[in-house]
Amino acid sequence: MCLLVITGLLITACHPGTDPDKEEAPALTQKVNAYMLDIMEEVYLWEQHIPGDLDIRYEFDEKDFFEKLCYRTEDRWSFITDDVQTLLEGSQGVETTFGYSLTFGKFSNTGSMFAVIQYVYPQTPASDAGLKRGDIIVEMNGQSITEENYTNLYYTSSLSLTMGEYKEGYINNLPGTVSLSSRKQSLNPVVAYTLTEDRGHRIGYMCYTDFFGDSESYFLPVLQSFKEWGITDLVLDLRYNLGGYLSTAKILAGALCPASCLNGSTVLVSKHWNELYQNYWTENNRNDMLFEYFPKASDQPVNLNLSHIYILTSYNTASASELTLCGLDPYMEVIQVGLSTRGKYTAAMVFSPEKGTGIENWGTQAIVYRYANSLGVTDFREGFAPDYEEDEVVLGENYPLGDVHERVFAKAISLITGKKAAAAQIQTLTTKPVFTVNPSLASRPAAFHNDLIDNYSNTL
Repeated sequence: MCLLVITGLLITACHPGTDPDKEEAPALTQKVNAYMLDIMEEVYLWEQHIPGDLDIRYEFDEKDFFEKLCYRTEDRWSFITDDVQTLLEGSQGVETTFGYSLTFGKFSNTGSMFAVIQYVYPQTPASDAGLKRGDIIVEMNGQSITEENYTNLYYTSSLSLTMGEYKEGYINNLPGTVSLSSRKQSLNPVVAYTLTEDRGHRIGYMCYTDFFGDSESYFLPVLQSFKEWGITDLVLDLRYNLGGYLSTAKILAGALCPASCLNGSTVLVSKHWNELYQNYWTENNRNDMLFEYFPKASDQPVNLNLSHIYILTSYNTASASELTLCGLDPYMEVIQVGLSTRGKYTAAMVFSPEKGTGIENWGTQAIVYRYANSLGVTDFREGFAPDYEEDEVVLGENYPLGDVHERVFAKAISLITGKKAAAAQIQTLTTKPVFTVNPSLASRPAAFHNDLIDNYSNTL
């Protein structure tokens, strides 16, 4: 699918009035700048806010120039990359990875950091090494972890990890090390699923971490097994899901919604573009570009026909996860347990130049529309607040995801069964080191995981 004609002008010639003695940016830099300017002036949701006095000839840093195009008062998400292939592969779940997701804390007595594993992807270097949720990393390659080097826990090719043990308010180093070597592979975003029977309730639990393109091949079989088991309640854990593809969210929503929604004309969300595109789609009766509908029953392999669902959320619940939550809400009871979501109400497309231009390694993931559910709910900048607030325990608990004692899941079970959840045994950290979570350093830092990518993204 192509949008309207994008010229992709590559402006390198001198303009009238140019000072011949003034240094200009290299030709390739000007090409990148020109391409990004053309793209953003046409498709960007906030194109009316792009400054009119920019001159690509004197912009020497492509990423700094792109920042000038973005309306950061509203836009927290558009970005530019000089490795668009890795971006595209990552959105499909193909990454060079160790296979874990981390959250970080800080030692008050040293200022250095430590990492706590939130979850581990199946069949990855981390899972092969026996790492699991709740494990603590205190050093890497014999060095302290700091805000300057913590990304090495994701992006180096090999690591030697010193693990720690939390006990009585302290984290102590464990003997020995754990060696990891990253590898390029497809990731399975269904990191845990369980079945629990309690007081006549058959409860299915699934933790889904990324709306990777085509990842329905992972979650649909799980949901089908839940259906065959005859679950009465579903707990969908989206606490670590920063988003991904709209096409995947649509299939997940179609699997969860009441069967009556699967008529091909029930609105999941509406799309609101910039003035140029909103008018174009409206004048040409392109409802397919103005609305996203639930699938037809004939196109939906699995449907649980639920009347209610429990969704676990946190600050790392964003974009396609929030779309799923608010898109389902008009049609069924959505009970949200956990913490407030991030507040990502927009969608992006990936654009990159054609091969042979010399700049085809560059690309942008630019915001092109905002979405609203069928009741008009949109612009939720502060996220969605939970119906029942409950924070997970990152130290001192160590229950696997899907375990009935894991604090947030236990809260959902208590709501389902009416049985009061057992109080978690948590030690208050009153002595050094003090643990603090920095939300900006939580989870994997891949940029696309904070975005909703429309399924007709393409290379222009």
